[in-house]
Amino acid sequence: MGTFVQQCINGLTIGCTYALVAVGFTLIFGVLRVVYLSHGAVLAASSYLGLYALAYSGSVLIAIATGIIGGALLGFIVEYMTVRPFRGQNHLIPMVATASVATIIQEVLRLTFQGGQPIAYPRAITSALYEWKFSEFRIYVTLGQITIALVAILLVVALNLAVKRSWMGRGIRSVADSEWVSSLLGVHVNAISAQTVALGSSLAGAAGVLLGLTVPAIDPHFGETLQFKALAITLFAGLGSVPGAVIGGIMLGLVEAFASGYLATSYRDLFAYVMMIVILSVRPAGLLGRQPAQRV
Repeated sequence: MGTFVQQCINGLTIGCTYALVAVGFTLIFGVLRVVYLSHGAVLAASSYLGLYALAYSGSVLIAIATGIIGGALLGFIVEYMTVRPFRGQNHLIPMVATASVATIIQEVLRLTFQGGQPIAYPRAITSALYEWKFSEFRIYVTLGQITIALVAILLVVALNLAVKRSWMGRGIRSVADSEWVSSLLGVHVNAISAQTVALGSSLAGAAGVLLGLTVPAIDPHFGETLQFKALAITLFAGLGSVPGAVIGGIMLGLVEAFASGYLATSYRDLFAYVMMIVILSVRPAGLLGRQPAQRV
């Protein structure tokens, strides 16, 4: 029982970071219909920014804020370079363009920070361990795990409120429904495009710092695996569904944690991707995706 509960806690922690990355990816795809392959590079760059902010300030909150701001600014730049110029063209063009910019960002990181060698976040800040004793087992939770869960929940709730309750959110929802109609109604599509990518990238920036607090070390390419997991979550959770991305990210984290806890770490990705294939075979539109309407 203790192992089960402990792996649930570990899975929820991992799942919260996956959810942050996937929600940003889903938001960009759902609004702009762009496969944004700079997401992992923005995450890695923000993680480096957070590391140096943490080293200078000693505050985890300042490091997270730096990652969020840095991710948003990088999102603005990438959108201006790779999404805006190719709007309305074949969807493969912005996909290749964002992948190219991702390579540029990774190479800049490699040439700038210790030759691309892995760098570790200081562990003492979030390694404080809390123990809960029950009649038959004990549960251990670190300060880092608590921080990840709280920040992830706050950011997802804030994003949901921003999209549903603000003027910017109205513009985002309008463009998601129809970019052409939105432009006819006076919506500044370029501004909405930049804001959408910046919002999604800011979540990736936060995830980069949070992951830096938990993984052994970061490097310029450590965001690539997370980016493709975010793409997979977007597909099996339902294209453009933010709640689906949250649920899918947590599900993926739990599956990986149980596979690592009861079998071996090497089985983690195997079970995760098998789960995705099974879900897509049963529900091709994803967990919370809508089935396309059939015209007769």
